[in-house]
Amino acid sequence: MKPFEPSRPQDEVIQRPVMETLRQRIASWQQHATIIGGRYQSGKSVATQEALRGVRGVVRFTIRSADWADRMCKQLGVDDEGLFKEVMRRVPEKLKDFPNNLTKCPILLLEVPRTTTEGINLISSTAKDVATDKIGSAIHVIVSASSAAVALAFDAGGTERQEDIWVGDLTEEEAKEFLALHGHEKNWRDFVDACGLRIGDLVKACENLKKGISLNDTKQEYRRFATAEAVGFMELQVHPKLNGRQMSQELLKVYPEGMPEVFNSIRILLGSLPN
Repeated sequence: MKPFEPSRPQDEVIQRPVMETLRQRIASWQQHATIIGGRYQSGKSVATQEALRGVRGVVRFTIRSADWADRMCKQLGVDDEGLFKEVMRRVPEKLKDFPNNLTKCPILLLEVPRTTTEGINLISSTAKDVATDKIGSAIHVIVSASSAAVALAFDAGGTERQEDIWVGDLTEEEAKEFLALHGHEKNWRDFVDACGLRIGDLVKACENLKKGISLNDTKQEYRRFATAEAVGFMELQVHPKLNGRQMSQELLKVYPEGMPEVFNSIRILLGSLPN
C-alpha cells in the first residue's frame, strides 16, 4: 500500500502528454491489459513509472527468466499464483482507505528488458488470466517492453482485452527542456539536428560529448543504428499490428535523406507507411 516510487527522481523527469494518457488509462481501467510500445530508448519505462508515481496498490516486477512467475511470487512472499491472486483480491478493500488514489484496483507492472528472451509467452496468458479474473478482483496488468518484438507479439486475447499506448519521440519543446536539465539549453538545436528526438539518443549524445566524442561523430553512429533498426522493424513477422510501420515512419522523419533507400532495398513501398 506504499506510494509507488519510480527509479528516477521527479526533478530529473520532464512531463510528457503520454504520461497523462497513461494516468487516464489507469484511472478509468476496466479489465484490459495495457501494453506500452515504442522504439527502444523512447522513454517507455520512465513514462510508465512517472504516471504511477505516488499510486498505491502497485506491484512492480522485472522479467528476466522463464520462471519469472515463480520468482515474482517468491519476491512477494507467497507460495504460488493462487495465493498471489488472493493477496491481490484484498487490495481494493485496502485502497478504500485512500479515496484519492488514482485507481481502486491493484496494478501489476511487468517490465521486460531488451535482453530477456525466455518466459515471454507466459506474459500474455498471465495478463489475460488475471486482468479478467471473474472470481475476485481483477488486476490491471501493465507491460512495458524494451524490445519492439515483445510489444508486437503480445496478445491478451484481441483488442477487446488489451490497449496499446505508444510512446513516441520527444517534441522539440520537450527535447529543449530535457537538454536544459543536462546543461545544454543554449545549444539544444545542435543535439536535435545530430540525433533526432529520441530521448535515449540525446542522453547518449550528452554522455559522448563529455567523453570528447563530437556531435558529428555521434550523428554518423546513430545513422548506422537507424539503418539496422529500419531493417529489423520491417522484418518483424507479426500482423496486422501497425507498430513496426509506425516505428519506420518515425525513422523516416528523423533521417529523411537515407531511410528511403534502406526501405526500398528491403522491398517496402513507402506509400504503404502511415502519414
